[in-house]
Amino acid sequence: MELYIVDGTYELFRSHFGYPRRTSPNGTEVGALKGYINHLTSLKKQYKYLCVSFDSTVESFRNKLYDGYKSSNDMDPDILNQFPLAEEVTKLLGITLLSMKHYEADDGIASVCEQFNNKNIKIIIGSLDKDLMQCIKSDKVVMYSTRYKTFTNDKGVKEKFGILPYQIPDFLALTGDSSDGIPGMKGVGQKTATLLLQKYENIDSIFNNINNWKKTIRGGERHSETISNNFELLKLFKELTTLKKSVNVPKNIENYKVKEINETKLNEFSEKYRLNI
Repeated sequence: MELYIVDGTYELFRSHFGYPRRTSPNGTEVGALKGYINHLTSLKKQYKYLCVSFDSTVESFRNKLYDGYKSSNDMDPDILNQFPLAEEVTKLLGITLLSMKHYEADDGIASVCEQFNNKNIKIIIGSLDKDLMQCIKSDKVVMYSTRYKTFTNDKGVKEKFGILPYQIPDFLALTGDSSDGIPGMKGVGQKTATLLLQKYENIDSIFNNINNWKKTIRGGERHSETISNNFELLKLFKELTTLKKSVNVPKNIENYKVKEINETKLNEFSEKYRLNI
C-alpha cells in the first residue's frame, strides 16, 4: 500500500512560478491555483491514498521562537491569497486536507510519517524541501521531486549531503536555510558541516569536542569560535529545523483514501474562478 503526501505549500509556490498568470472574473489571480489543481488531478489517477498538508496560516510557533523566521510579510499577495482557495479545492476534489494552524505543512507531513511508522505502508512525500529529508527511512519513506521526476531515499540523502536523514536538522542549523529565514552559523558551509557531522553526529557533540577538531579542519579556529560564541543560537536553529511529529492527524489509513467528488460544488467553484476543471 502506498500513501502519497503532497506538500501543498511547495506545490502552490511551484505552480506560481511555473504557470502563466490567470485571473478570475472578479480579478483574483488564480494562475498558481490552476497549476495546483492540474497536479492534484494527475495524482488522483495514480494513487488511491492521497493527502495534502498545507500552511493554513504562514506564521507558526516558530515565529514566536525566532523573529527572523519566515512570515507572510515577505510573500507576494497574489500567491498568499490563493492559499485558502487551494485548501478549498483540495477538499472539493475528494482529497484529505491537513490544514496546519500553529504548525507548518512539514510538521503535518512528519506527523503522518510517524503515525504510520512500522506499518506496512510506503509513504511518498511530494516535495523538494530539504527539511522533509529528515522523514526519510530507507525505501519505506521516500521523497519525490515533481520537478525532476526523481525519488530520494536515505542513500540519496547520503550521496547529496554526506549525512543521514536524521542529521538534517543539525545540518540546516549549521549551514542555515534561507527559505525559512534561518542564517545558520556564519562562515560554516556545507562541506564543513558535513565533515563535522560525519565525525561527531550532532551539534552537541560538535560543541563538546571543539578542542579536538578546531586545529584539524580548514578554518577550524574561526568556526570553533563562531560555534562556541553562538551555541545557544545554534541550538535554537536546530529546534526550528526539527519537524514536529505529534501534530494531530488522521490515524486510520482509510481516512486518506480519495473520496468521491461533489460535482455540483466543484463546478460552481470552477465557474466562479474560471478554472475549467
